[in-house]
Amino acid sequence: MEVHNSETALVFPSRPPFEHDHDLPLSHLDTSTAASNHPSDPFRVISAALSDALVYYYPFTGSLRRRSDGRLELFCAAGKGVPFVRAAADCSLESLNYLDEPDRHFVEQLVPDPGPDEGLATPFVLQLTVFACGGYCLGASIHHAMCDGLGATQFFNAVAELARGVSRVSVEPVWERSSLLGPREPPRVEVPFEEVLHCEKGSSPYCQSNEAVVRECFHVRDECLDRYKALLLEKSGVSFTTFEALGAFLWRARVLKRTSEAFRIR
Repeated sequence: MEVHNSETALVFPSRPPFEHDHDLPLSHLDTSTAASNHPSDPFRVISAALSDALVYYYPFTGSLRRRSDGRLELFCAAGKGVPFVRAAADCSLESLNYLDEPDRHFVEQLVPDPGPDEGLATPFVLQLTVFACGGYCLGASIHHAMCDGLGATQFFNAVAELARGVSRVSVEPVWERSSLLGPREPPRVEVPFEEVLHCEKGSSPYCQSNEAVVRECFHVRDECLDRYKALLLEKSGVSFTTFEALGAFLWRARVLKRTSEAFRIR
């Protein structure tokens, strides 16, 4: 089973979203570091909808760069677009059990994989893979400084709306990170926070880590996830989304690992 990239198109906003090149500030949080029988060509349909969506979401066409203090900012310039890769797989979705419990290495071929520098220059890349049966899947590589999972979902919902023929998206994005996520003016301290200020001398939250970054794919069965969410509901009385439940589980595992390592060092 192999995936072959046939072309990469640069998709531009369907009309100019701004007049002058400019920088968009990022918040402190940002700088931490199915088959279809539709007769139309999916690449053409999605490209057209993507082009219209980029009028509202033009920051996706920008590039990330580091300031002198190490923090990221987003540079937006006229005439920029989003790379959209067309690929083909030499197998059918049925042979892959419709991507239910797929092979990890094959799945990685369905998603763009830019390097560190390329990921800053083009923080948003799409790939459409068409299978031998005519079905297709859409993969995306999005730098986390651009948006989180909820923001990406909102964007893809907008693309889907425009692909269905609406003239305007139902939810328009707002880029006000410096004011929405910035410190209050005047500052107001309501809880103790001394512990979070205990950093090693010379450390900076905006510097690149020297630790190796490893990408892993974990398959979570639906029944396991349902049991876990049911347990959370029983213990807390709160119904959590899948994203919240998995996010909390991973964060807890990370904290426990760091804590155990600290005890071993002592």
